[in-house]
Amino acid sequence: MRNYRRTLLLFVTLATLVMHVSAQEQEEMANIPAVLTGVRVNAVEGAVAFGREDAKLEIENGVELAVGDVVRTEANGRVELLLQPGNLLRVGPDTEFRIINDQYDRLKFLLNKGSISFELLKNDWEDTSDFFESLKQGFELIRILTPGSEVFLTQPGVFRINATPERTELIVRRGEALIDGRRVKEKRIALAARDAFNITETDIKNEDPFDVWARERSNKLIETNHLLKKDSPWAKKKEGREPMVDMPSEQKGASPYVVSAKPGAVNFVESDVEFSASQKPWEKLTEKTPLSTGDKVRTGNHNFVELMMFPDLHLRIDGNSEVALEQLSNELIAVKVLRGSAILDVARFERKELPDIAFSGPSTTAFVAADGNYRVNVRLKSDEIVVRKGKVVYGDRSIGGCRIISGANTSECDRKISDNFDVWSQHRGEGQFYNGTAMATRLAQLRRRRFKNTGFWYPHPQQGQYTFVPFFSTYFRSPYGGTYSCVLSPRRTPMFQFDPGGVRGPFRGAPRPMLAPVRP
Repeated sequence: MRNYRRTLLLFVTLATLVMHVSAQEQEEMANIPAVLTGVRVNAVEGAVAFGREDAKLEIENGVELAVGDVVRTEANGRVELLLQPGNLLRVGPDTEFRIINDQYDRLKFLLNKGSISFELLKNDWEDTSDFFESLKQGFELIRILTPGSEVFLTQPGVFRINATPERTELIVRRGEALIDGRRVKEKRIALAARDAFNITETDIKNEDPFDVWARERSNKLIETNHLLKKDSPWAKKKEGREPMVDMPSEQKGASPYVVSAKPGAVNFVESDVEFSASQKPWEKLTEKTPLSTGDKVRTGNHNFVELMMFPDLHLRIDGNSEVALEQLSNELIAVKVLRGSAILDVARFERKELPDIAFSGPSTTAFVAADGNYRVNVRLKSDEIVVRKGKVVYGDRSIGGCRIISGANTSECDRKISDNFDVWSQHRGEGQFYNGTAMATRLAQLRRRRFKNTGFWYPHPQQGQYTFVPFFSTYFRSPYGGTYSCVLSPRRTPMFQFDPGGVRGPFRGAPRPMLAPVRP
């Protein structure tokens, strides 16, 4: 009897211990301090400060910066900032720049003076031929304004931007970028000044101290990732237990999975965009603003807006523009550009399913007659309609191909991208995907899916800095070289699988079933 009691007590003690350890392990696994959004300081050297409203504050590791913050470095100062997981921005000496937008899908900065460098994450699997389309359009756009130019970063690589009040220099060490609507390939330098623009080849081995520091910082992040193979909470996980990371809630902006039934839904809008309803004072336009017939929309410099007229029809408005929504109904869509430029992207046109669609400038009006891409430009003394692809009815004429309509005259047009507005519109998605889906819808889903398949920033407690940790794939690497080989939950199956109970993955808050764009 005594032995039975001892045995029972031992079993109870072991069971309690196992339950305690299991609960402790689960708590550790459930509290992974992952960072997926925002702009955060990761390394500081020398004299660096930032201004927030009227306060001047010291900058230190781990500080999360906000929209409107201005970062200033002295001659001996430099700082490294975390962007989307795997992407980094480094600020050089004697530099001043401001954060205009910190949302992961619309990052935007103003470089007043000095130098900044970007390192944008690469995944080797995405360069294979296993995909139906190129994934170059699957990356989020990063925009950088300078006193005289605008730079667009749309794919992985290493990019440096130097700015003064008179000129902007873009150095592409790896990858490809655009400045003022012009594409700059790898190993090229583009110089944009007030009255000149040129692109020349460069030797990427020529580095100054800032370039060297950026490369050394990249190596340090790779090394820190490798240390996590033994030091991370998930390194000691037991079979059958998946580490979990909480995904952030949807940020402001229209979901690619929700389609508005009302013409004129705001799909994308930046900070300096306003609307006026029925001659009322101008108000700030947001994604929740219900636009109606008779409303007007105007944009500030370097500010874009996209309206969804129907699921396969998008109206995009350039910066410094004003558009009147003369009619928004299921019987007629009528849009008039009062100044600036607008693009009407008609991915799929079914005559029996859509109302009449009219678009015009002050003196020129046309009706959409086919799928296509149509742009209206309004200048001081003239306006024109550019039919890049598709067909319109203009008066009693049917005009198709690539034509420019100006008054009673028509002429040939150029399908090539001409400015940053064209670049942005193309990045949002123009035309159809191979299966008939609007490219705008396809790309929105692809980018959201890629974000949820990439990884997160993890703070290494001993190193005192963050490093990138992929969710599943060991194919993520720095464009400088070196692979982020410590992965949260490596697997050799698609990252998302169809599951009646939801979507399998190492995070909470996943979307409904979809397949992953990368395979580890």
